[in-house]
Amino acid sequence: MSNEQTIKESPEDEQLQQELEQLNELIALRTSEIQTEKMKREKLQTDLAEAQKAYKEREAEYSAIEHSFFEHTRAIRATDDDLSTIRDSFKLLKYSIARLIMTLNKKADKAKAAEKFVKTWPHLAILNPENGELEPSFINLLSEKLVHEHLVKSVFNVPVYPGLKVNDAYDALHRWLDAHSSQFSVRLRQQMAAVVAKSGKESEIQAAAQKEKQRIATAIYDDLADIYHPFLRENDSTVGDEKSYYHKICDIVEKALKLAIAIRGQDVEITTVTIEEGKQPFEEETMTEVKGRTSGTVRFSICPAFVGGDREHGFLEKGKVVVSN
Repeated sequence: MSNEQTIKESPEDEQLQQELEQLNELIALRTSEIQTEKMKREKLQTDLAEAQKAYKEREAEYSAIEHSFFEHTRAIRATDDDLSTIRDSFKLLKYSIARLIMTLNKKADKAKAAEKFVKTWPHLAILNPENGELEPSFINLLSEKLVHEHLVKSVFNVPVYPGLKVNDAYDALHRWLDAHSSQFSVRLRQQMAAVVAKSGKESEIQAAAQKEKQRIATAIYDDLADIYHPFLRENDSTVGDEKSYYHKICDIVEKALKLAIAIRGQDVEITTVTIEEGKQPFEEETMTEVKGRTSGTVRFSICPAFVGGDREHGFLEKGKVVVSN
């Protein structure tokens, strides 16, 4: 047998050689793919690290901007109140009024009360149409209404703050700015509220406000004294100043004044909503009924609704009403 025949590979060896070469090629391919994926992963990790760094830097920038914004807002706002704390203050004020009137329960002179209410609201169906008398359960409710109307008229509907000489001038300027779609009216209101809030106790602003506070409290006191006659005045003549009803009324007016200045300092303008008593149907979205009714015509409004802004960033404190049976 020749040497060529001896070293000549068999078909099986050739097949194995081909398979080995294919395997080596596959290994090389997989190795290349692994290296490529490794490089991609390293690049992604680098990109991620850079993105995380950029995110943290941006987050720090946003935090600084947010802090600056809130500091700026706090500087503009008269108080640190927001819509949430204002809502709580409204509830506290309404509770204080209801509690005050509740302490006078069954102390009213029914005839004098009926006369007072009819004279105050001649357009309302105060008396029972069947017997021409005042329903006893209405006395306290209408007394609450009377207190709220004093506060709305003399505190909440005042352009800036009770007693300010510039109230009328501000109101005229505010209307002019609104008519020309200027956002400056909001900042002007906030700045004026801040001036009031930061004014000293001995300042002309606070002196005028205190004088107006006494006037409002006296007007409320005199009206309640007519209804709860003679109990209210007789009681106050026998107790100390701090336990008198006049003192309690002054405290309520003070709460209203603080609430008013907090309201003036907001970006959202909060105003009262007029309710057409004797005509307007009950609206569950903006009203609560004293006995929990959910339908009927509003017989009279005890406290108006306070609203501001839009649905997304708005404010709503529901009004309190009595509906007809």
